[in-house]
Amino acid sequence: MSARSLTQNLAEHIVIVGGGAIGLASAWALCEKGVRVTVLEAGQSGEGALWASGGMLAAGFEACFELDPAHPLADAYAQFLSQSLRLWRDWAPVLQALSGQTLGEDLQGSVTPAFTPAEEERLDRAETLAKRFGVQATRVNGDELAHLEPALAKARGALIFSHDGQLDNRALGGVLSDAVRSRGGEVVEQRRVAALDRVAGQVRGVVLENGERLAADAVILATGAERFADMPAFAQMTPVKGQMIRFDASDLATPKRVVRGLSIYLAAKSGGRLIAGASSEPGEWALETDPDTLERLNSAACAAMPTLAGRPVVESWAGLRPCSSDAMPIIGEAESGLYLALGAYRNGVLTAPGMAELLLQALGAHPRTVLAHAFSPARLGLKA
Repeated sequence: MSARSLTQNLAEHIVIVGGGAIGLASAWALCEKGVRVTVLEAGQSGEGALWASGGMLAAGFEACFELDPAHPLADAYAQFLSQSLRLWRDWAPVLQALSGQTLGEDLQGSVTPAFTPAEEERLDRAETLAKRFGVQATRVNGDELAHLEPALAKARGALIFSHDGQLDNRALGGVLSDAVRSRGGEVVEQRRVAALDRVAGQVRGVVLENGERLAADAVILATGAERFADMPAFAQMTPVKGQMIRFDASDLATPKRVVRGLSIYLAAKSGGRLIAGASSEPGEWALETDPDTLERLNSAACAAMPTLAGRPVVESWAGLRPCSSDAMPIIGEAESGLYLALGAYRNGVLTAPGMAELLLQALGAHPRTVLAHAFSPARLGLKA
């Protein structure tokens, strides 16, 4: 029996606007269900925010340090992060087998050191949230941390999230594109969408910048911070610029785990790359870097890992994180024929498989779960 015959509720041809982590992951999940998928990317697939990101799979850190515990969707989001991380454990070997490229997946955990009394207090609060959200977190003292991570500066203690990790974000776009194409999907680059094509009140395709129309049974917007004129207002994300730097650490001992510090993060990638980031600049669209911000990142990185002192920064760049009006993902049907996969904010790489799964639910491939309702475009207050 074909995959298509198993998923008759799904649209036959779906156009996905956006070839980043979310768009490509959703395309692959739909291709696996037998759907004919066309991904339209304005530039090169896998570039943009994905290329600029840190490739973090830090569900524990994000839930316990970055998530506002008073947010009405806090518990749902923590669950969503954890679910997405579990999905990556299943997805990574399959994608690599289809592509032949390595993803650089590393699930040795993340560590959050505390260098000051104020940061120790933040560890205390994070431990409490870990219990609330069901996150595995282990507290260690300064001596224990020095034994576990000798490359780090002397700290007062740390929290270790043993399930966290990372992958190589700059490889992910190519791996996902290969996987989509291996299942018969199309990834079309240098095709910018200018508008949605509506027929009798239903979205039935897109209009490209050159005036060409591409028909589809459904359209998914996975456009990150990008916008075009007739997107629903609540689908237009606020950009949060992040600047990052890279060191050549090929001759240095680097931390075994991803370092998710409270003023800097450090992640050792293949080829001796050590990345450090990132600034947070809401509302900034320009992708230029600035010397003051880069120097702050450099100083913070050297303070956390003293052997970096005096080492030159070999690369710097910026990316745009897409943030929704309530700082939560928007996943599901926005109007007839139009679906959204937006608002991943800091966690596009981590949540890509989770967002793809919730899209499948919204499109009718699987029964809808509580999370599908929680992050639906129809949720209370989002459209206000």
